[in-house]
Amino acid sequence: MMRVDRLRKLAFGGVLLGAVYGGVPADAARADTPVSTPAESPAPAGHCDPPVSPDPDASRIAAAGHSLEWNWVPPGRSDRFGHAETLIHAPMASVREHVLDFPQYHTILPGKFQQSRVVAHGPDRSTDVYIQIAVLHGVIKLWDITRFSAPQPTAPGVEVVEGHMLRGKGNVDDMQVMWTMRALNDEWTVLKLDMLLKPGLPVPQSSIDEELRDSARYAVDSVHDRAQGSKEFAAWPGSG
Repeated sequence: MMRVDRLRKLAFGGVLLGAVYGGVPADAARADTPVSTPAESPAPAGHCDPPVSPDPDASRIAAAGHSLEWNWVPPGRSDRFGHAETLIHAPMASVREHVLDFPQYHTILPGKFQQSRVVAHGPDRSTDVYIQIAVLHGVIKLWDITRFSAPQPTAPGVEVVEGHMLRGKGNVDDMQVMWTMRALNDEWTVLKLDMLLKPGLPVPQSSIDEELRDSARYAVDSVHDRAQGSKEFAAWPGSG
C-alpha cells in the first residue's frame, strides 16, 4: 500500500512539474480541466480575421477598382444628396481621425472648401465649423457654420458623424454632411459620405448634382489616401 501511495505522489509531482515548466498553470493540469492546445487557444485581443463571406459594399467597390459616386435621396430625407463611398486599407480609428480633422477640411476639398476653421465646441462634444465653399467652378463663394456631431455608433462597428448648418449662420439655404464609417475588420474600413447644399440661387439641379457627387467623391478619396498612406486601391481579401 505504501508503494502504491509513493507511486501516486511521484506521478502527481511529475504532472505538476510538467505543468509549471511547460508554461501551463498548475490547476490546468488537473484531470478535470482540459488543457488548450495552440489550435484551440483564443485569438489575441483586437484580432479579427477577414470576413468569410463577401461584404456587399466592399465587394462592389473592389470590383470597380475605385471609389463610387452618385446622387440619391437617402432614406428618411426629401432632398437629393451627392453620395460617394470608398474602401480603405486602414483601421477605422485612422479613418475617424481624418474625418474629425475639421480644420483641414479645406485641404480635403481644395477648390471647394476654401476655408475651414473650428469656431466653437459644445458640451455634447459637437463642433461648430466655419466653412467657405466655392461652387460653379469657383464663380460663387458661399459660407456657413456647420455643427458636426461626435461620432455616433449606429450598429456594431458602424459610426456616423453628421453635420447640419446652423440656422441663420450663412448665406446658403442649407448644408448637410453625413459621414458613415464601417469597420470590416481591424485592417479595412468602408467610408461613405452624403452631402447636401442648397445655395439659395437659381442654379439648375443638374449642376448642383454634379458638384455634390464630385465633391463627395473627392472628399472620400482624400481621406482614403491620408488614412491609408497611399493612393493605391488595395485588393480586398474578402472578395474571393
